[in-house]
Amino acid sequence: MNHAEKPMSDSVNQARAFEVLTATPIRTRRTPRDWPDAEKTRLIAETMLPGANVSAIARAEGLDPSQLYGWRRKALASGSVVPLSKEANERVSFARRSCCKFTGGDRHG
Repeated sequence: MNHAEKPMSDSVNQARAFEVLTATPIRTRRTPRDWPDAEKTRLIAETMLPGANVSAIARAEGLDPSQLYGWRRKALASGSVVPLSKEANERVSFARRSCCKFTGGDRHG
């Protein structure tokens, strides 16, 4: 008897029940938010305070830390936030320029 002539196994012919499992995502994607320039400026200034934890500040505001780091980088690069002059061996701190408005550059961030 060859393989084509063998009868199917009884376990294959029996009815089977299936359970469908559903789950909700653990972390949902945040909806892009249009942050006002004044709010971005406030958050960036807060990150410049001595001992500030950028990630903690971002999370407290419901913001992804990488976004706040990005805003901060753009502010430093644009000159809207500048380091204060210090001696080479002293710790550098930062001050926000009051004459300039931060323009984030990206609409959703």
